[in-house]
Amino acid sequence: MEKRTLLFIVISLLVIIVWDYLFFSKKNVQQPTPPSQTAQVEQQKPSSTNNQTASLEKKSQTNLTTTEIKTQLFHGYFVKEDGFFKRLLLNQFTLDKGHKQLVDILREGFVDIYDVVFIDGKSNKIDYSNMEILDKAEYTQIILTGELNVVKVKKIVTIDKNNYGGAISYSFSSAQNIQNVVPGFVMLQKFKGINAAEEGNPSPHFFANKSFESPSERQLKKVFKVANATYGGIAEKYFALFFVDPKESLTAESALKDEHIETSFFMPSINLEKDKETIYELKFFAGPKKPELLKSVGYHLDAAVDYGFFHFIARPLLVILNFFYKYTKNYGISIILLTILIKLAFFPLSHKSYKSMKALQKLQPKMEELRKKYANDKEALNREMMLLYKRYGVNPLSGCLPMLVQIPFFIALYQALMNAIELRQAPFMFWLNDLSAKDPYYITPILMGITMLIQQILTPSSGDPTQKKMMYILPVVFTFMFLNFPSGLVLYWLINNIFSIFQQLYTVKKQEA
Repeated sequence: MEKRTLLFIVISLLVIIVWDYLFFSKKNVQQPTPPSQTAQVEQQKPSSTNNQTASLEKKSQTNLTTTEIKTQLFHGYFVKEDGFFKRLLLNQFTLDKGHKQLVDILREGFVDIYDVVFIDGKSNKIDYSNMEILDKAEYTQIILTGELNVVKVKKIVTIDKNNYGGAISYSFSSAQNIQNVVPGFVMLQKFKGINAAEEGNPSPHFFANKSFESPSERQLKKVFKVANATYGGIAEKYFALFFVDPKESLTAESALKDEHIETSFFMPSINLEKDKETIYELKFFAGPKKPELLKSVGYHLDAAVDYGFFHFIARPLLVILNFFYKYTKNYGISIILLTILIKLAFFPLSHKSYKSMKALQKLQPKMEELRKKYANDKEALNREMMLLYKRYGVNPLSGCLPMLVQIPFFIALYQALMNAIELRQAPFMFWLNDLSAKDPYYITPILMGITMLIQQILTPSSGDPTQKKMMYILPVVFTFMFLNFPSGLVLYWLINNIFSIFQQLYTVKKQEA
């Protein structure tokens, strides 16, 4: 009975981890566009998909004016004609540990961004003809001007020298009255699959109606629409580029077309009056997905960090981890301390669980006698079993309930360590010089499997050979599953197993005394 329960718990834990790792980060609910806005979006869309793709190809073949922009945090290459960066390097982050090549948040041409204006329902790409750069102490300002038919466009990109991002201001005017002018911008990126857990593979993300959205490949093959968006852009495991609308009036649609993901953002439709300016303002964030940094920016940007279903537990655990790091200056040691803290917090529950399983093990001979005696009478067998439990003061559920309480904390810490940018390129000791990468020699996963096997040997057995074999197979399954997991996560499980072994030995010794 107790072994079957333990088997169920372990398999459930395995299923939850695999499911959460493979699917939860990609899970999303499409936010339907309100009927009144659907028609507007359809009217705003380009006349054909190939028009925009062709314009991008034509643009890539034209000589572009590229200007280098440097700040304390950024090193970017700004394209005048597009009105945005072609490359945006983060000065404090390198691609690999020990290398000098900086992280390009646009992944060196992987993502292309340019402005458009819809006039009479037709898409028109804006090619800015003039550019002026103002370099101030606190910011750098790029002033662009262009003209599209009878619509004049002025765009000001302000880059904050001390923060990850800045502001964007659009100004539209005309020498005549024009109805239903819809400004917007397009993000065109190469498609190589959707994997939120992979670094270097950004995909569309949105925050709208108090919900963070990340469309799946299936949704992108259709058209994924978002209305009343607070922000949208691209994000990957550790970095993000978001365009923020404080008025929450952006509409966006994203679709997979010709091996590219095309994401169009639409600002509210405007009616231009002769010689009068209409201004639309956005903010943008381009940087690491550090929770405290995102939270300081506001606009729910911290929702971009996915801590899974138990995020309300994962966030405090990460705060405690960072607290330990302030004193240890080593995230590996901090993970060990956090693991010990969690084990101490759950020691009473775990101790009770082990005691209960040991007590049930002692009752196995009597339980087996009852099974043989009432083999053909299940009702009588259940009644006698309950009397046996009552006589010896054993609760068959007391072995599994304490473990079930701990599962959310295990999963939460797993998600926190899996997505924490703090562990990126963070060294521990010896051969583990990057806790966000797998163990290059697979030493820690193998040790984790060995300690898990020892746990199974020490766990009280029901005597069922089939269940016993299953319990011995699980360490092998976990070992292979953890081979390519971040070493920081494997370290947590290894330390957790070691302390669990000592706890089991302590319980056995106490009962034998």
